[in-house]
Amino acid sequence: MQKQRSVKNQIISVLLFLLTAGFITVAVFLPGDLVRKEALDEVGQVMSVPVEYYSAPSEALVKNISRQLTEQERLSLIYGDWESTIQEASDKDVSLTEYEVVHLEYPIDSRYQHWYTWEATPYKAVDTTFKTYAAIFWKVTFTKYDGSESFVYYITENGTLLDLSRLPKEFREE
Repeated sequence: MQKQRSVKNQIISVLLFLLTAGFITVAVFLPGDLVRKEALDEVGQVMSVPVEYYSAPSEALVKNISRQLTEQERLSLIYGDWESTIQEASDKDVSLTEYEVVHLEYPIDSRYQHWYTWEATPYKAVDTTFKTYAAIFWKVTFTKYDGSESFVYYITENGTLLDLSRLPKEFREE
């Protein structure tokens, strides 16, 4: 009886060893075979690419490339010599604050009778071909404290005053 149990235990041990070895073999080789089969199934197939993969350039790319433009190239975008569209710029597009832009050109005189309120609006001229190059400029409006006078000027973030006569019509105030 003892011998019979010993043989039975050996058979169970051998079966457990074979089952374990089989599971390990399947666990090691089966995933690789499945991945290889799936990859081979997709080779040579043409699939549609989602629109978001090749849509307009990212804001970071536009900002980085635009930083490399010369001031003359920026002016060409703004004036329309280089075909572009102009729209209001967002806070992410600009590198200066309204306060910094106002103080680029106009020294604020704080004496009485010289008080002005100001408003600065950023605009972005983007090339129409690749939509990769952008030039930022600002419309700055000063209004005297009593509303008796006001004046407007356009300026780039580098401090270049823009020629009003060369700006697109919608920026020329009649």
